[in-house]
Amino acid sequence: MDGAAPSCEVFVLNGDTPAYWRPAASQPPMCVLEEKNPAVFLHGQLHFLYQGDGGILTFDVGDETFGWLPQPPCPPRKAPLRMTELDGCLCVFRGDGYSRRCHVWLLRDYAAQRWEKLCCIDQTVWPEPERMLLRSGWIAPLGIFHSGDNGSQKKIVFGTGTCVVFMVDLYDGGVLLPEILFKPHQSIAGDFDDTYNYPAIGIFQESLVTLGISTEDTIFSSPVTKAWLDVLKWLPARSVLHASLVCREWRAMVTTDRFIRSHAALHARSTRVMFVSDPIVGSFTDLEDHHVNQPHLLGNRGLFRCSQPCHGLNLGSWNLRDYLYNPTTRYIESVHVEVFERDASFAGRIALGYDYEIDDHVMVSLDYQKKNMETRYYNLHCHVRSLRGSWDLVDPPPRPVAIDVLPAYSNGKIYWVVEPKLGPYSAVSQLVAFSTWDREFEVLQGPPCSNFASRRVSILELYDAICLACYDEEKNAIDVWRMKDNEGAWCVECRIELEEFSPEYSSQRTTLLSSDPVDGRILLNTGWSLGYYDPKAATLETIYTVGEGGGDFGFCPVIVQDSLVRPFMK
Repeated sequence: MDGAAPSCEVFVLNGDTPAYWRPAASQPPMCVLEEKNPAVFLHGQLHFLYQGDGGILTFDVGDETFGWLPQPPCPPRKAPLRMTELDGCLCVFRGDGYSRRCHVWLLRDYAAQRWEKLCCIDQTVWPEPERMLLRSGWIAPLGIFHSGDNGSQKKIVFGTGTCVVFMVDLYDGGVLLPEILFKPHQSIAGDFDDTYNYPAIGIFQESLVTLGISTEDTIFSSPVTKAWLDVLKWLPARSVLHASLVCREWRAMVTTDRFIRSHAALHARSTRVMFVSDPIVGSFTDLEDHHVNQPHLLGNRGLFRCSQPCHGLNLGSWNLRDYLYNPTTRYIESVHVEVFERDASFAGRIALGYDYEIDDHVMVSLDYQKKNMETRYYNLHCHVRSLRGSWDLVDPPPRPVAIDVLPAYSNGKIYWVVEPKLGPYSAVSQLVAFSTWDREFEVLQGPPCSNFASRRVSILELYDAICLACYDEEKNAIDVWRMKDNEGAWCVECRIELEEFSPEYSSQRTTLLSSDPVDGRILLNTGWSLGYYDPKAATLETIYTVGEGGGDFGFCPVIVQDSLVRPFMK
């Protein structure tokens, strides 16, 4: 344009080396091409329309040379020519909105450059309903449908600017009357009074072919980059984040899914304790830094509840809102289910798990639309989503889940304690399990805890298995039951006697947080003190305390995995 010499660059996809733009082997002649008409690929050539009926520029993608084809002998019109591929041939058409006609030509003989006029669609002879329906100023052929014996009967399919699809019989022997196949008002939600609001329509081919080398393949194509991956993945997540500032190459590498998965697999058992400083902004403080930055105290302004880590992420709730956290990277995402209003007092309303098949986290949201402890009636709804998907309504669990017990995830399943005060009465404890793989619920028998309905319980993962803690407040002890092989059989893991460590630790306010993967000690939390209990020696070591401080106020510790996981929820 403006006297500048035309030029051509190519970008080779699916090559053995990273793709980039480079000059073509030859450069095009002086020409002006139709900007709004995309090129058509056929017979190893890309075809471009000249402006002003000047012909067709061809580009051989093999030897990267240019050529020329004549346009069909069509009379000049105000409407520009358009080009597509039809029935395996190059097709040129002109849809004239003024004369309400559309002329279609096919290049049947590519070598001889011989054009054949396929048809002329004349809307002026159509019945009034069809003319009004196809009131758009343009019509474009989409494909040819072969029917009859040996495919002898041909029908051509057209699309229009009003998103109507119709078909005409090329061998009806007379006027080509339309057979309406698709109307947007019957199939697409929305207001289409304005022509410009109609969506585009076209023919697409299902395919699993990837477009070129992936970004990750490009990044890891260098042996040096692969070597740095093996080095950097051993560093803690915070050190990796600092290393990402060294150069753009390192930053690109450590933010890829390949590096994040390698790092997560290596540090899956690397956990640490952090304090929640501000749940709304996702502010967490390391236990090791407590002498530098005293953790904020959380009290009766709202109860913060947080899950155990699940593949690098934690799910927490605070003041009627739910949040997804990666405390290591200071990531926070608000979790909102718009389809219903949840019960603010329901502790297990959203649970977090992981699906190994799709390599993504899964969230399960439960909602009591109605519940009555006196009549034991309840109405429970359930929605499920992966972090890269959207909420789907699924069948609710067959038993009600506990109102005040957080769910827990372990080995491909999310577990809830069954609410003993709702639904059919059961003399034994029960659990509801949700498989993140097949998206189905099942009911499992719980441990034989005495007076289960009247005792405080919690469910969590310890020793790589799901465990249930039953709090015996009369004897100031905690019974820890472990499920064997995820099949519903239970055994007593240990009994934590707290009388010796009272009043700092009591069964009334102590909760279990996690187990140490090295020595098997269990981390206990009272809200004012943190301590490791050794089941073998029956000893308790306090690792941090702030004193009771009075009232309902205390700190809120969270178990965190060292992780770089970055969920994509938007």
